[in-house]
Amino acid sequence: MTKIRTALVVAAAMASVPALAQQPMYSPWYFGAGVGGGHLNKSGTDLTGFDNAQVDDTETTYTVRAGWRFNPYMAIELGYYDLGKYAFHGRPFGTALDVDGQAKAKSVGLSFVGILPIDQFDLYGRIGYARSELKINASAPLAPTPVNGKDKQNEATYGVGGRWTFIPHWALFAEWMKNDKISIDSYLVGIDYKF
Repeated sequence: MTKIRTALVVAAAMASVPALAQQPMYSPWYFGAGVGGGHLNKSGTDLTGFDNAQVDDTETTYTVRAGWRFNPYMAIELGYYDLGKYAFHGRPFGTALDVDGQAKAKSVGLSFVGILPIDQFDLYGRIGYARSELKINASAPLAPTPVNGKDKQNEATYGVGGRWTFIPHWALFAEWMKNDKISIDSYLVGIDYKF
C-alpha cells in the first residue's frame, strides 16, 4: 500500500511540472524611469495670490522609481517625481508692480500597486502616500532681492497605467498619476528593467 501511495505522489508531482512551467513568470524587483507632461490644475491667482496672475500650466515631468512585486498581482513601489517648473506673471493686490517667477514641484511617494497580468501586458492601479514640495521664487523690477518660499504637503497619491514586457526583463509603461493636494496631473511614458 505504501508503494502505491508513493507512486501516486511521484506521478502527481511529475504531472504538475509542465503546468508550473506554463504559468507566467514575473520578476520580483524592478527599476524604472520615465518622462512626460504635467498639467497644473490651479489658476495663477490661486497659485500666487496675485491679481489677474497668469501661469504656464503645462510642463515636462520626470520620474525614477523602484518596486518589489511580491506576487503576480501586487507590488510596493517607491518613486521620485519631478513635476515641473511653472512660470507665472502677476501683480500683487493693491500695488502697481509686476512680479515674475516660477513654481517648482516635486514629490516622493510610496504606493501599493494592484496588478492585472494579461500575458505580456500588465494593467495596474496605484494608491499611496506622498511627501510633496512646491517651491516658489519671484522677483520684481524694483525689488532688491528675489522672494523665495516653499510649501510642503503630506498627501495621497494615485494613478493608473499599463506595462508591456517586450523582451525578458524590459518593459515599456504609460501612466497617469496625481497627488491630491499639489494639483498636478502627470502623464508619463518610460521603461522598467525587471531583475
